[in-house]
Amino acid sequence: MNIPRWSHTLSVLRRGIFIFLLLLPSAMLHTQSHRHALSVSVGLIEDSRIFVSPQSPDPVERQTTTNLGSTTSYGGSYRYLLFPSVTLQLHGEYVHERSESTDLAGTRIQNGFDIWLAEASGIFSLPFSSDRFIMYVGGGAGFYIGRRSYAVADAAAETVSSVPAFGIHILVGAEYMVLPRVGIRADVVFRDPQISVENRFRQSSVRANGVEYPLSTDPFLSHVNLNGNVYSLGVSWHF
Repeated sequence: MNIPRWSHTLSVLRRGIFIFLLLLPSAMLHTQSHRHALSVSVGLIEDSRIFVSPQSPDPVERQTTTNLGSTTSYGGSYRYLLFPSVTLQLHGEYVHERSESTDLAGTRIQNGFDIWLAEASGIFSLPFSSDRFIMYVGGGAGFYIGRRSYAVADAAAETVSSVPAFGIHILVGAEYMVLPRVGIRADVVFRDPQISVENRFRQSSVRANGVEYPLSTDPFLSHVNLNGNVYSLGVSWHF
């Protein structure tokens, strides 16, 4: 005898498969004369932060972050229409952020990062899309590498090493063709990359505003984290 909970689950699953099979032919009818597309975009990343002491034995210090807030990214994509409703995408993106603050003595403290992203995605056009207006969902994997920018007064810490990170992402979006070959594209991407970076100072101290600041000439580790959704808007050209 079937357990009611599993019986209900199987019933819902069967209905979902039935509806998918009904909608699939309409999705396959969606055709597009151009198989290739190039795009450039600008994105807004909701939140970014730097974990400044990830190797500390103190659990509170390990979670201490320098929050840099939202930041802007710049990207470019290539899409290839593999099937009428399936597209492959290669995407590159650059993120640059700098933030300055002052301590109680008035000394400038700078934090920031540069991150380069490369992602591959599979994209599925939704059944109610048309040749002019396309809505889609997708996902894939990415490769992320970056460096941290950190300075106390006029002393800047150089990047010694950076460990590439790998991750997955999910995207939803829409594109409207304003001309036969030109479209306006809006995407929302869900990802959470974190890059491990080592920095060190060339000098053991710096003096500013009457205060002597000790600096580490040994490499120190930090994690750069891009946390939150990415909202991007771009222009595409189809050929």
